[in-house]
Parts: sequence; C-alpha cells; structure tokens
Amino acid sequence: MKSRTIELPGVEDIVNISGKRVLLRLCLNIPINEQGEIANDFRLTKSLPTLQTLIDKGAKVTIISHIGSDGSQSLAPIEKWLRINCKGDFTLRENLRLDSREKANDGDFARELAQDQDIYVNEDFAVSHRAHTSVVGVPKLLPSYAGFQLAQEVEQLSHFLDPEKPCIVILGGAKLETKMPMINAFLPKADKIFLGSYFASVAMDIPKNPKVILPLDGVSKDGKIMDIGKHALDDILEAVSTAKSIIWNGPMGKFEDGYDATTKELAKAIAKASENENGRGVKSVVGGGDSISAIQSLNLLDKFTFVSTGGGAMLDFLAHGTLPGIDAIINSPH
Repeated sequence: MKSRTIELPGVEDIVNISGKRVLLRLCLNIPINEQGEIANDFRLTKSLPTLQTLIDKGAKVTIISHIGSDGSQSLAPIEKWLRINCKGDFTLRENLRLDSREKANDGDFARELAQDQDIYVNEDFAVSHRAHTSVVGVPKLLPSYAGFQLAQEVEQLSHFLDPEKPCIVILGGAKLETKMPMINAFLPKADKIFLGSYFASVAMDIPKNPKVILPLDGVSKDGKIMDIGKHALDDILEAVSTAKSIIWNGPMGKFEDGYDATTKELAKAIAKASENENGRGVKSVVGGGDSISAIQSLNLLDKFTFVSTGGGAMLDFLAHGTLPGIDAIINSPH
C-alpha cells in the first residue's frame, strides 16, 4: 500500500519550549450524558499525551476547544477529567463557540486568542476540516505545530489515499453532503462502496455507478428505514472477507435509537479480518463517533489497523489528501 507523505512540524520539533506560552487546540468535543458526565473519553485519552508532554517540558499551556455546535454546552465536565488525568497545571478557556467569531474565521478573534502566546499546537484532528478561527486563523499569527495524535492521523490515513485492492468503502450515518466528496474521490480507487440504511431514502441523489451499493433490504419502523437488513449485511460481510483495504465511517442503522445490531456485526467482522492482518495483509481504518462506540462496546479498538478521532475530518482528508488545519500548520510563520 503506497502512502503520500505530508511533512508536519510536531511537538518534538519545538526548540527551547520550557517557559514558552503554548496555545493548545485540544479535541474536547465529546458526548456528555444527561447526568452531565462524560459518555465516551476516547478522544480525550488520545489528546492527553500531547498535553502532558507540553507540561512536562515546562510549557505554560492554555487549552482552547469547543463542545457542541452552538456553544451552549459547558467544558466543565471535561476540565474535571483533565485535572484528574493530567499531572501539572494548565489554563482552559471557555467553549470557543460561545463566540460567533470562531466559526467566522474572524481576524480580530484570532488576534485575541494569539495575544501573549508564543506557539500554537493543533491536537484536534476532528475539527481540522473546518476553516474556523482557532484552526486556520491563529496559525497565521504564531509558529504552529501538530500534536502527536494529529500527526498520527495524517500518517495513518495517508496509507489509504492509494489503497491496496480489493478496497471497499463502507459509509453509514447520515448527512449525504459530507459523504459525497469521499464517494466521488474513491469511485476510481475502491472496488465497492457500500452505503448504510439512511441512504436508501436519498437514493436519487447518489451517483449511479455499479460500485455504489445501496442496501438490498432494510429494517423499518413507522415507514422509516432504521437499519440495513440481513441480505445487505451479508453482502458487506462477503466483501470484507476478501478485501485488502477496508475504510469504514458511520453506523449502518439509526444507532442512537438502538438499531445497532448490524453495526456491531460489521465491527466484529472487520476486526477479525484485521487482527494481526489475518495472514492476508488486511488494512482497516474506522472513524465516526457511533462506529467507535460500537467497537469500544465489543472491546475491539486494538483490532483495527487505525481508529480515527475524526468523522467528517477523516472523510475530508481521504477525499482531498489534506485539510485546512493541516495546511495552516505547514504555512504558519516558523
């Protein structure tokens, strides 16, 4: 499997970091349950090594991030988790999306965030496909570097830009608009592109190509398709059994409403194919919150070649080979 190399300056490349003021964009956009507790800390655990390394090297760290889409949620539960799991001190700014200028990539807001800071580190791959102030605005003003996880995302996902064949792509969840660039980019690269239950209802908007496969059958409730059916699942599992490259993003059914059976069966099948490369060199990558939740519930995280912290960001990177947040680091003033 070929890979394209993106040279990203990383945390280890920062010279004389002790005493430097570091603005750290962490991936803190995680699910919080009704009791106000963290429901899934996968992204947090992946971000922690960068934060801990910066503190251990004597940097004065200010963390910036967001949670939710509208800025209404508090980062307090996450700050509590970080204080417990991180050794050393840091400052955490409030939810960036409380300020409408974050999504607008506002120059004044970028200057406010960068004020009194020496260095910027991006450790939030999951938002790096967004041209937001904290992702692309701040790096114009500060020497910028990639965190350990972001660098690993770029390295591992790059292997799938030119996937070994047979290659299959499995796209679940919803939001057809976020999947279309990936579908179009991989039509020449993939042998088959399987779509989950949601896409049966928007079939008219999907490219008419024999490689793009809608569910053969489905599970319905109140006239709505809630999950793929047995025949559709069997079709995907058969392709998994012979594939050399497997790219999976999003659940097969309406996961949040309990329609998770096919997603979990798929997770087990890909994990089995991937485990120790199964003697046939299978490479697998998975992303998307519900997909990862299914894998975690089955204790299969370590069976996949790579588990991405990004959903939409993973798809955008695979479709385009880079992201706005990656380009911003490369082009920052070093």
